[in-house]
Amino acid sequence: MGTTAGGVHRPRRASEGEMATTASAMPATAPARPFARPHDWRRRSVPRPRASASSPSIARRHRLVTRAGSLFEVATPTRTTTELDERDAFKRLMERAGVKHRVRLASGARGRGLFPSGPVGWGKSAVLLSVPLDVCIVAPFGDADAGAGAGGVSAAVAEELGFSKDPEGEKAKKDTYGILRAAWEKRAGVTLPETITTLSRSGDGADRELAVALWVLFATRSGDAERNVWRAYAEWLPTAEELPSLMLANDKELDQLQDEALKREAKATQNAADKLFLDGIKKNTKETDGSASDFFVIRDGLEVTAEDARWAFALVASRALASPVGDDGSSDFAAILTPFFDMANSDDVSLVSASKSVRGTADADVENAARVVIERGLNQGVGGPRVVLETTRGLESADAEILISYDPTASNAELMLRYGFSLRGNRNERLPGPSGSIREDAKTAKTRKPSFLESEILRFALEETGLMTEETSAEERRRLFVAVASACGGFGNPEEDQGEWELDDAQVRLEIACAEAFVDAWTKQLRSFDTDLKQDEAALTAAQTGSLPGATPRIVAAIEYRAERKRCLETGVRALRAYVEWLQEEEEEEESAGGFVDQQE
Repeated sequence: MGTTAGGVHRPRRASEGEMATTASAMPATAPARPFARPHDWRRRSVPRPRASASSPSIARRHRLVTRAGSLFEVATPTRTTTELDERDAFKRLMERAGVKHRVRLASGARGRGLFPSGPVGWGKSAVLLSVPLDVCIVAPFGDADAGAGAGGVSAAVAEELGFSKDPEGEKAKKDTYGILRAAWEKRAGVTLPETITTLSRSGDGADRELAVALWVLFATRSGDAERNVWRAYAEWLPTAEELPSLMLANDKELDQLQDEALKREAKATQNAADKLFLDGIKKNTKETDGSASDFFVIRDGLEVTAEDARWAFALVASRALASPVGDDGSSDFAAILTPFFDMANSDDVSLVSASKSVRGTADADVENAARVVIERGLNQGVGGPRVVLETTRGLESADAEILISYDPTASNAELMLRYGFSLRGNRNERLPGPSGSIREDAKTAKTRKPSFLESEILRFALEETGLMTEETSAEERRRLFVAVASACGGFGNPEEDQGEWELDDAQVRLEIACAEAFVDAWTKQLRSFDTDLKQDEAALTAAQTGSLPGATPRIVAAIEYRAERKRCLETGVRALRAYVEWLQEEEEEEESAGGFVDQQE
């Protein structure tokens, strides 16, 4: 932080990558041996020593060395996961469903999730899961045309799913969802009730959403568990008590968010779901006296309540994959619920190790039986309509969790509302700005509305003050990213920095005033919470040990959400206070030089 004779401030240029929000997660590995040593090289004629009382046998000496710690001894790594499928029930269910897999169900740092059966994905992408599409629940949603869409499903796909062309040579059946629904029924050995198929064919998006929820309820309660995968899979799905979804939260649980805006949104979502269910009852079921029932009759002997529907809505909202279905260029989107696949947890994009895709529903993907055979060879035995989960980077051990991103652009409030969880160090968070005016010039007492800070200067200052270094944790780096983006109206692109900036005395004072306004706003928000971060972290620790009275999954998720909000605010306050001190120090140094200038070489 020195200056030149001309009053020019020349800070060192930040080295490439210093402002990166995440560190590389790819460890270096030793190259494989290019060849094995010939056996003859190891064959030597060595006289066999004799054993004696003073000189134990070779075997005995080996045992002594091993106990002492042989250089050739390989230590078994400590496992960091707990097996949840010790009797292989989950594995056998996947195999019964025709699922190609290289995964196992276990519990790790994020709770229950998917883990590889061993190291996988080094050198090239590897298929972790491939679930046949006729095992999945595929239903239309939104207000799009419920019929054939833009071309419907291809003839080859229809044939692959077991539906042949018309014997007279006419085009294959073009009702995309009709084919996929019939394929599901054939696989499960059950027939969807007319109430569900009628709702799914409706042009009203509300009817379609209700149809998906009712289909889930029907699938998990009907047929034979030996044939209907969903009936057996229901044992692995979370119950209403276990789901952290805000769709199922009561007022006490919502209060734990300490976020009135999010609470209102959650209540609105609950009311909308209840309205969908009640409107569905009015349209499709009536008591003999004309009054509406309080439950939906899916079929004789199968009735669901509003609580059942909420659980199903929460399951669909948190686990369904939205994807186009039909020929290339189709605008017809479906909600696809894929068993086994939905056990994968989500995290920051820098930690993602797998990606999801839907394959085999277009002419270009599957043209004929020969193409399917070729495709299976190219895709590690996978062919035909399916949902695929494959690696995006190598997983070095069986304890490396398979992570995906449910939504790489969602804030924690959005994640809580849709899925019931939040992320630590979520780069998509934004902190509120000051609402009042700030003093622009102390001498004239002139005031103005607060503006944004200079992102290039703030980023430089965070490195100079030691807040952003290579030793800074990935989570904290992302929180600093949030602070900069919130105070500057965007993070900016360090690669596009001009390397030249100049602030005169008035601009320095304005920058300081603006930073202090943000600090005041963030400090006020921290004080507005009913609890502080220390109390929240103590509650989370108690919940982990099972000693937090009245804790439910939704209460724990709410505490984690509000705690992370406070972590972001505290990081932002700390960063801008350091920025103000840095500016004040530089202002004093530059005062005699007539300006505050940076011209990087």
